[in-house]
Amino acid sequence: MTDFSVSKAVTGVPVDTQWRAGKHGQDSARSGQLDPTAFTAGTHYNLGGRTDNVIPSGVAVAKLASGLYGPYDSTAGSAGDPRRKLAGFINDDEGIALGATPATAKPTFARLIHGVINPSLLPVVAQRTTLGAAEAVTGSYIYVED
Repeated sequence: MTDFSVSKAVTGVPVDTQWRAGKHGQDSARSGQLDPTAFTAGTHYNLGGRTDNVIPSGVAVAKLASGLYGPYDSTAGSAGDPRRKLAGFINDDEGIALGATPATAKPTFARLIHGVINPSLLPVVAQRTTLGAAEAVTGSYIYVED
């Protein structure tokens, strides 16, 4: 017997790139490698109840002393701390998957180095209000509100 009933299912991974207020700079991203130990579950990934260990697109990053990238934090450490210097934004549409054991991952990513950004739509709440005054070590950003 043939079943012709209709069912719905969600496939693929969630994509949320509305933080980019335009395509400017999107195709000029530079590659980098993340330090997964610098990111915190619930703050930088696994946001909104997700449990897939994915750092979402739009997280602001800084180049750490190790040469790897970690989350940008305007209040980290003391003056001169590299985490206080904005190096760009994670520009991978689907985010960066850290896998089942995030601390041992060696993820690479595309880093947005210039573009138009809507800070109110960035995935990390703590980064939304500090970026306008951020000292950018690379790139140029225009911040807009819808």
